[in-house]
Amino acid sequence: MRQITKKGPPLPPRPKPPLSVVGIGADIVKRARIESAVTRWGARFTDRIFTPRERDYCFKFRDPYLHLAGRFAVKEALFKALGTGWSRGVAWKEIETTNAPSGRPQVAVTGRVAAVLKEQGGDEIFVTISHDTDYSIGQVMITRSSSRRATPSPRPLPHQGGEGKKKARR
Repeated sequence: MRQITKKGPPLPPRPKPPLSVVGIGADIVKRARIESAVTRWGARFTDRIFTPRERDYCFKFRDPYLHLAGRFAVKEALFKALGTGWSRGVAWKEIETTNAPSGRPQVAVTGRVAAVLKEQGGDEIFVTISHDTDYSIGQVMITRSSSRRATPSPRPLPHQGGEGKKKARR
């Protein structure tokens, strides 16, 4: 939004602060793997992994398994981008992939996933999903504005060390 001053022309818009990448993750999922799980476990599988909106969206397609695979890939990719894997109490349904009116995929996070994202200083999650006949891929990039810093984690992550320095051999 431009500001108008009384003494001159409008000021140019302020540039957005540069973004820092907090994490990147990608995952590829075979359609048949999801179909097999749904066939074997039914609602027990889909209710555990996907939110009601994700299930409603995917099951409106002729091939719901391909779309479920895409959303599953996004969840896995986000866990990778956060660096948590299955540690720190994160859960599948704390990540929900929906679509903007334009069709662009977007991710909302809740619970422990949202807490980890905040600890890491993540401001925005960019996501993309692609499908082929047999595979779906999800890719996630977490960013923060350079003016923000991560909140210190209450305990060190495995990749942050914490064991102390090892003595060099002589």
